[in-house]
Amino acid sequence: MGYTHGSMAEVDATPQGPRVFWGWWIFTGAIITQFVTIGFAAQVTGVFLQPMTEDLGWTRSEFVLAASLGFAIGGISGFIIGPLIDRYGARPIMLFGGTLGGLALIGVSQIDTLWQFIVVRGAFSQVGLFMVGPFVVNATLSKWFVVNRGRVIALASIGPSLGGIIPPLALTPIVDNYGWETGWVVLGIATLVLVYPCAIVMRREPEDYGLLPDGKTGYEEPTEEERRQMEMVRRDFMSSYTRGEAVRTSALWLLAVGFALGVAVVASLFAHFIPFMTDAGYTRQQAAFVFAGQGGVALVSKFWWAWIMQRRSPRGLAVLSMAMMGISVALLPMAADTSLIALLLVFSIAGFGVGGMFPLFDFVWAWYFGRRYIASVRSTGLPISVVIAVTGPILTGLYHDVVGNYTGAFFALAVVIAVGATLLLISRRPRPKELPEAPSMARVA
Repeated sequence: MGYTHGSMAEVDATPQGPRVFWGWWIFTGAIITQFVTIGFAAQVTGVFLQPMTEDLGWTRSEFVLAASLGFAIGGISGFIIGPLIDRYGARPIMLFGGTLGGLALIGVSQIDTLWQFIVVRGAFSQVGLFMVGPFVVNATLSKWFVVNRGRVIALASIGPSLGGIIPPLALTPIVDNYGWETGWVVLGIATLVLVYPCAIVMRREPEDYGLLPDGKTGYEEPTEEERRQMEMVRRDFMSSYTRGEAVRTSALWLLAVGFALGVAVVASLFAHFIPFMTDAGYTRQQAAFVFAGQGGVALVSKFWWAWIMQRRSPRGLAVLSMAMMGISVALLPMAADTSLIALLLVFSIAGFGVGGMFPLFDFVWAWYFGRRYIASVRSTGLPISVVIAVTGPILTGLYHDVVGNYTGAFFALAVVIAVGATLLLISRRPRPKELPEAPSMARVA
């Protein structure tokens, strides 16, 4: 089998026997690794916050500082990792990241000072998990799928939703009964076991293996719909923006800042939600139940988002998902004063919004700039994005440390995500490049 290293024209057109398109193995791996990354890096933060701060004498803002700094370091490293994904594929990056992240999570069980927590949890584990997370796998999915890109990215985000259900429910009794140290060891071992097989199935792009995105080979007898899809695939590849071209568009910077504001709000809410509920008089078990309920709604919503993303503008849908999140955050303090059921209903609105928000963010990047250089382009705005995004959980924690509640912070977060949605709304998709005539899909002998 020949290797084209990104050449759209040189696709092996020799008919092959029936087989499962390799993109579906990558899709499966993306679900699992996003479960690990989002579940272990973000969704479980609230499970450990109160036990560790009480045991070690830290403030909540100090605890959140570690995860936030780690996210920042990971995001900044993404500026370098992005071109490596385009050139070498995700597999070597994920193998290294999975090893680093898993061992670091186990290492957190041995820390007893804040600086150790910041280094091991904040730097090592978060950077390692970033290297197996949505940025890496969704860039890969964007290369393997064009016609079905929205549907595939949305359904792959089932992983993060499961990460919001299973880890908090499973770890809360472990931490409560056996200590936070045991919880970190469980997370580390689970990371190593789950990430390695997924990393092994990753491949750079379909053209390297004589294929086109979505399982096409170029030798199908074309129907009118097939011609339309093949033209979509060609345009997505040939009209892709390089990093140098993308930075000269306002769209890149509007997306980077707008998405960062959305991530800051989600990260703040997920980090502080369980402590927010316990401060309001609910038990940790009730808080874990409501958190898991939000994750369940997010999981179910994936199927609706996967359907609608193939039919409506992803920019408008991203704004809709952020609006749901903002409404939920603003109503949470009132819901907490009402009842557990009210909290579950209001937080479920956030779950529905989050269910679409992150896959839509990744879809919009590929929709705006094409797939050929997507990891390089996507990583360009990361340093700016993470500086904005990491401040959310830290400032939310500082507000609580000073005021003693989360009410004002949650209203501020609702305003922040409204600003982010506005930036997305005013952004415009860059104009497609002038394309050459369609090349022959068959390899020249």
